[in-house]
Amino acid sequence: MTDVALFALLLVAVAIGFFFGRLRRKDEEGDEDTEVQAQYIRGLNYLLNEQPDAAIDTFIDSLDVTPSTLETHLALGNLLRKRGEVGRAIKIHQNLLARPRLDPERSQQVQLELARDYMKSGLLDRAELLLRELADSASYPLRTECQEYLIEIYRDEKEWAKAIEVISRLPGRRFTRIPERWRLVQAHFYCELAAESLARSDYLAARRHLRAAMAADRQSARASLLLAELEINLGHHREAVKALKQVFYQDPAMLPEALPMLETCYRHGGLLPQLREYLQELLNQGASLSVAIRLAELMVATEGPEAAAQFLRGYILQNPTIAGVRQLLHLQCTAQREPGQQWLQLEQMLDELNRQHPRYRCLSCGFAGHRLHWLCPSCKTWGSVKPVD
Repeated sequence: MTDVALFALLLVAVAIGFFFGRLRRKDEEGDEDTEVQAQYIRGLNYLLNEQPDAAIDTFIDSLDVTPSTLETHLALGNLLRKRGEVGRAIKIHQNLLARPRLDPERSQQVQLELARDYMKSGLLDRAELLLRELADSASYPLRTECQEYLIEIYRDEKEWAKAIEVISRLPGRRFTRIPERWRLVQAHFYCELAAESLARSDYLAARRHLRAAMAADRQSARASLLLAELEINLGHHREAVKALKQVFYQDPAMLPEALPMLETCYRHGGLLPQLREYLQELLNQGASLSVAIRLAELMVATEGPEAAAQFLRGYILQNPTIAGVRQLLHLQCTAQREPGQQWLQLEQMLDELNRQHPRYRCLSCGFAGHRLHWLCPSCKTWGSVKPVD
């Protein structure tokens, strides 16, 4: 349906609402106001002449606000906001709030729509002010909706502490103080605070935030990865290994992010044979390609590239991927002291294919990229971007 056709349907609804609103007031106020009639006719003329913008402005000015027409106003404002015409949406909602007939409940609904207009236009300070007032005064479920929009604003502004505070006030279910999906989001907010603390070497604050993250979500692989980074910075490599080993059980898909730190810790203690045993154990439990590749790389140092290539070939025959074939070819070329030109060209082609292949993908919307985003840039889902193994 085209925008003009959609506006035509909506404006017909406005016209109907106008008619019944005026009809109901006729007995109370006598004859209909001549000026309003003129505005109404002007609006229809604009519509018939395919000038929907002018028609919208005319109807906004002429249509009375009654319980029967309020939803029409809100629908029109919502449609304008979706089209990106936020200024017109703001005008509609401000016009509604200026009417004395609105009862408190409807006034709060209009204020929420106005806050959404402000968010869409980037006026986050105004939106925050409106939403905080509504979150304190509105009743459920409108209050919860306002709180969720506040969390969205604080997320975009990276005001993690404020976002956590709002989540803590969300109504939970019978045996939980905070709804499940928001506890998972809250854990990410604590991880954001921990990452900021790590960046400025405030390890006490980082540990405090990570404890809070794990209290919110015991399955937070991100919290375990950050804890391992903290322990490595403090020289506590055994504690880091304990944290990293939790990742496989919390979220196996995030294991590739743990492997470099695991190797760092085992190398620090001169325990690479134990690392090989642990990686083999992970493979036996169903770990993916990244573990097989890392195990093959360790085998090169102890058993040579030929044995490593043979091991990896057996794995790839059952789990073929571009990255796996590329690594296998690299091992084959390493095993041959003077690999032929064709082998080297094939390796280069696979290298290029591997570079073009995204390293990470969002399981929610399909967004793909070459770096890890804990918050998907596309669909704004936390923890949905995973390594492509």
